[in-house]
Amino acid sequence: QIALLDNQLDAPEAEQATLGWTLRLGSSGLFFDTEAIYVKGSKEIVVRDKNWSGNATHVRPNASYDQINTYTNDGHSLYKALVMSVNGTIRGGHLVTASLTLAEKRNIMDDFSPEFPYGYPSDPADIDGEYGRGRGDERWRAVVSGVFRLPYDITVAPVAEYGTGQPWNRRLGFDYNGDGKASDRFSWVKRNNMNGPPFRQLNLRLSKGLKLGGARRVEVIAEGFNVFDTVNYDVNSVQQGEFLSGPTIASPKAAYVKNPNFGKYTSTFKGREIQLGLRLMF
Repeated sequence: QIALLDNQLDAPEAEQATLGWTLRLGSSGLFFDTEAIYVKGSKEIVVRDKNWSGNATHVRPNASYDQINTYTNDGHSLYKALVMSVNGTIRGGHLVTASLTLAEKRNIMDDFSPEFPYGYPSDPADIDGEYGRGRGDERWRAVVSGVFRLPYDITVAPVAEYGTGQPWNRRLGFDYNGDGKASDRFSWVKRNNMNGPPFRQLNLRLSKGLKLGGARRVEVIAEGFNVFDTVNYDVNSVQQGEFLSGPTIASPKAAYVKNPNFGKYTSTFKGREIQLGLRLMF
């Protein structure tokens, strides 16, 4: 096996356009912002085994080598998003921000140095067959936050987040085509076609100021992360392989052996955390 840089390797390129506007809501201190984003990437760097004729013929054209993993400019991507937000001040001097992002991200490969061996193309000869949802694709995400100043020098600052989740790649779980990578999928399964778990979290910050005389002041702070101890599964920990073994090009009559852990998550993001602090100003 060898790894090469393509003879014509070039710098990636991107075309980007954004359009936005801001509108004040009446005579209030609130503003409505909208921004549309369009990014088209080309000549993106991906790695593919160029010594592979395709899953239909499955031979090595250059018999002197097994895999010839070549870094090429065969990648391309498309990102579209609409971001809407309301932010500003309300009566009493309170600060509020609320945003909603609707987005779609598609590409050939997420990283030019993908996870081995699962992040490689299912059919190295059909690189466009990898075009699908990017690993960071999230259909929509909402974030609401504020800073509220209450009597007795108390400040409350919550941050609430909700995201529809990122996708994951449904794989066979074994090396069907015999190219040395276990990244194979059924021919009708698109890359990253499975919906990952949603993300939900509330963070909260409470503080109270105390005067010590003169210019001296102390602030007592309590911060809570994931206050409701919501279980958020890490999409990167999902068991993506549907089978433990099955029929291959070399052994087409082998039986499928189901993976009992397929689609299950093995780790989560952090649970509830609380920290206390003091800030002295003088």
